[in-house]
Amino acid sequence: MARVCMVAYAPYPGDTRIRREAEALADRGDAVDVICLKEEGWEDAQTFNGVRFFQLSIGRYRGASAARYLLQYALFFLAASLRLTSRHLRQRYQVIQVHTMPDFMVFVALVPRLLGAKVVLDVHDLMPELYQTKFSLRESHWLIRFITWMERRSVGFAHRAIAVHRPHLDALVRHGNPEHKFIILVNLPDPKLVSRQAAVRSPKAHGFRLIYHGTMAPRNGLRVALRALSRLRTEVDDLELQVYGEGEDIPYLIELAKDLGLSDRFSVHEGWRPIEELVPIILDADAGIVPILYDDFTRYMLPGKLLEYVRLGIPVICSRTKTIESYFDDSMIQYCVPGDVDDLAHKILELYRHPEKRESLRANADSFNREHSWEQQKEIYYQLIDDLAGHAGL
Repeated sequence: MARVCMVAYAPYPGDTRIRREAEALADRGDAVDVICLKEEGWEDAQTFNGVRFFQLSIGRYRGASAARYLLQYALFFLAASLRLTSRHLRQRYQVIQVHTMPDFMVFVALVPRLLGAKVVLDVHDLMPELYQTKFSLRESHWLIRFITWMERRSVGFAHRAIAVHRPHLDALVRHGNPEHKFIILVNLPDPKLVSRQAAVRSPKAHGFRLIYHGTMAPRNGLRVALRALSRLRTEVDDLELQVYGEGEDIPYLIELAKDLGLSDRFSVHEGWRPIEELVPIILDADAGIVPILYDDFTRYMLPGKLLEYVRLGIPVICSRTKTIESYFDDSMIQYCVPGDVDDLAHKILELYRHPEKRESLRANADSFNREHSWEQQKEIYYQLIDDLAGHAGL
């Protein structure tokens, strides 16, 4: 039995990737703790599906100030370092797994590492590309060069690292990180949590419903989606969009919906929910929508929501990027041009008018589910943890 502690600047159990990995270890009998952000309504030191999590009352900033981001990261870093060190001195974890962002959070494991624990850095996102696009900076800007340097130092500090798909790993290697240090764990849904059998699709009392869940930031393209809905007001009387999650763009989206006269067709359900609560809601939708914009950061995204929609068997309207195209062809996804309101409206209308197209997309996308499964990925993850735990303390 391995003793593992995860650290994440994210709430638990709202983050499906952290949950999937933590609960996979707990399922086989490992002792797993998670140090994370506090989520309203959850008790500290609570056990959920075999995983015990310890929450830190540090706010999660989602604004436009780089300094505020760094301040919140620093506060969490200090609190997590103290909590992790304290717990490690009492029970000696064999493996510490740190989830990004930020990359430098891996150094919370400094004391446990010096005392023999092995460290894994799970790189969820590319920080240099994110900050480059978020703050309109060039790759040559000193801040981007510093963030890239820090990424390399963070990967170097860890014994092993995890990338989320092949293009993501290629970018990390381009930053100067050693490829041999990484394994790839695609962000695939856990069939225990994301299953078509989890709920029965009921006869719909609504019209044509689109759904989106997850982070709501400008790069996620929901502003484009609302404007596309506005273009379709006279074409589709019963079209609606439901969104679930959190993010800095929510106030803007609510005001935009009012300005466009879409308040009766657009609903925001703010807050993180465990994915199993969202599954029946997703199954009741007619299509999932992933209208991400295209930039140096989103070009590497393979959105978890996209994979969850495909797993649940609902058709998906998604922005076309090379990363997503490397997994899904045009027979599997209703692609649209990133940021193009007219094209997105056209693609929504096409699915609305042609139920046979929706069924074809569902059937063809199932080939992805047959080829890629969390059960396969889980064995790769187990091997990583076992290899490190077997050498802990050496």
